[in-house]
Amino acid sequence: MRGFQACRALTVAVLFLAGAALPTAPASAGAAPPAESTSPAGASAAGTALEISVSSISPAIARPGQNVTVTGTLDNPGPTAVPAPRVRVVLGDQPLATRKDVGVWAEGTGPAQGRVVGQQQVRAAIPPSGSVAFRVEIPGAAGLRSPAYGALPLSIEAGGSALHTFAGYQRQKEYEPLRVAWAVPLTIDGESDLFGSPGEARDAAWSRALGAGSRLARVVEATEASPVTWAIDPTLVPSLLPQEVEGSAEPGAPAPQPESAAGARTAMEQRIRASATEHTPWVLPDVDADLAAVADAGGGLALTSALVARSSSVASALGGRADIAWPADGRHTAARESVLRRLFADPPLAGQLAAQSTLPLTGGTQDAHRRSADGLPVLGYDDALSALLAQTTTPASAALSTQRFIADSAALLDERPGTPSRSVLVAAPRSFDPDPSGAAGLLRTAASIPWLDTVSTDELLRDARRAVPMPKQVGTRPGATTPPSAGRPGGEAGPPAAPRDPYAASKPLLNRARLQNLQENLRTIRGVATIREDGEEFSRIWGRASEQLASTRWRVPPARAEWSTLSRGVSGAIDETTRSITVSRSNINFLADTGRLQVTVANDLDVAVENVKLTLEPATPRLRIDSQPPVMRIGAKSRATAIVGVTTLAAGSVPLRTTLTTPDGTVIGQGADVVVQVTPTGDWVYWTLGGFAGIILVLGIWRSVRRKPEPVNAAEPLPTSQGTA
Repeated sequence: MRGFQACRALTVAVLFLAGAALPTAPASAGAAPPAESTSPAGASAAGTALEISVSSISPAIARPGQNVTVTGTLDNPGPTAVPAPRVRVVLGDQPLATRKDVGVWAEGTGPAQGRVVGQQQVRAAIPPSGSVAFRVEIPGAAGLRSPAYGALPLSIEAGGSALHTFAGYQRQKEYEPLRVAWAVPLTIDGESDLFGSPGEARDAAWSRALGAGSRLARVVEATEASPVTWAIDPTLVPSLLPQEVEGSAEPGAPAPQPESAAGARTAMEQRIRASATEHTPWVLPDVDADLAAVADAGGGLALTSALVARSSSVASALGGRADIAWPADGRHTAARESVLRRLFADPPLAGQLAAQSTLPLTGGTQDAHRRSADGLPVLGYDDALSALLAQTTTPASAALSTQRFIADSAALLDERPGTPSRSVLVAAPRSFDPDPSGAAGLLRTAASIPWLDTVSTDELLRDARRAVPMPKQVGTRPGATTPPSAGRPGGEAGPPAAPRDPYAASKPLLNRARLQNLQENLRTIRGVATIREDGEEFSRIWGRASEQLASTRWRVPPARAEWSTLSRGVSGAIDETTRSITVSRSNINFLADTGRLQVTVANDLDVAVENVKLTLEPATPRLRIDSQPPVMRIGAKSRATAIVGVTTLAAGSVPLRTTLTTPDGTVIGQGADVVVQVTPTGDWVYWTLGGFAGIILVLGIWRSVRRKPEPVNAAEPLPTSQGTA
């Protein structure tokens, strides 16, 4: 629908020209010249179509005696020149008494029934792929209709092509002004490389997300000079988050980043922080956690509560608040409110944003400031007006959206023109991707509309605390729009169906099982980080990535695949550690009653690990573990031996179950089968060995005693005495 609106803004009701345009004298305001004949589409001899676009209608609100100037272009996309056409502005007969009337006129195509209030003859032919500007004056626009204020239905026509728009006017004030507040989310789109491993891909992703020309940069530029409430994802201000989350420096200034990412991240943070106090900032739960999915699934409450609580310090630094819930699907129900109150514990939940189309209807368009049956302030944003802000994607679509905003707000006021303190909230969707100058122009124009008073969202919240409670209701389906004739007096239809916010229209990506898995992965990452030598960096990168998987940003279809990619990256980082630390498989023969076993643990990581705890548990009672081994430190790509004290109780084969854990009990690594063949000896072994030793000793002595002197050999000559003759 959004794409259709943008296309329609640029190229509307294209018909073929019928030969050369006839010259016509300018028509004065109020005169009704004969109806101009037009040729049906496809009947043009030239065979070329024109496209009409409007760049501005000025002034935004015409006062008595002022002329309204309509400027725009005629484009010739065809291969042949188009003879000089005549541009005329027709004031349509369509009444604009209700918001439905406004929608019917805006969506209409083709030449209008009415009177010509201004025209211009183009002086030259339009060449192939060329364009020509036009400028038409509407004299005395404020006096063309009888109501004292409102909008004029205008049809810009050239050679049978027509574009429907509006012009605002006021002769005098006959109403109580309608208060209007604005809310715009500052969030980033889902891209897995933003939160993956450091490197060129990650740096490039941050440049795309936050650099010049990025969607977020356009949002900030469009809203920076206007009094809109910014709803900020803390991911955009990393220096205000705890150091273990983003590795930030002192909270006072942005932390230095690698050179390739510094420009984008630091510049955006400084820009947001410099302007935040002027935008009544709301700080969303960290990572813009998907509150709608969590509340409906009933899982991931511990993780989400931590993300909600973390935003309080960020809000304090920005001079804002962190107690407003903005579910992406725009629904409020009593059951969801109960869960949100549990998530927002300190500070307690102070309010919720919801689409008016999902809230109870009691006649006419409801005020923005409302209160639930259980007393929670609820700010209901107007679906149709919010969609017009979202459609300011190009200069041409922004011009049409601005004029329709004037007409729709006037019709909204006319539902109860004399009622004081009425309010309307306009909230951009998270997918808001504006043309900066066009969106800023709509905001400036809205500020100049005399029947609108711009107020802060804080003022609406104060009023909501005193509002009459709404009846309890189940809530409509996500992304629903106000049904026609629902609860309107006399069956009057409501505002036209607005294009559906893609975040609200998409089914939640997160369910109970996925939320529980995110919590388990986060616990594992933090446990693994306590043993890795690079634990602080590991926890900061992959813990943050795991938290980001709980974000709203992944709801829209293009980002759902990115969620899966990032999820696999987180699982891979966990598996790398848990699979790289292993107990070596072995078979041990143990021939003693007591003693020590040796078990080898290998570390295949590129970093050392420490405080690794090995626990052994015998599968049978034949062997008793007397003392578990002390915690180990294992170098990168190395092995270490654990010493275990054991006592044997019976002979046999004993499998040992081995478990590797971190100090906090997180199971890591992979155990292996260690089988011990136990052969206990007992006391008889020592008596037997002692007896054998005694026998050997006695035999040795006996052999020594029995040994006799060697006899003298008779053949040896006897020694003779010296001096014998």
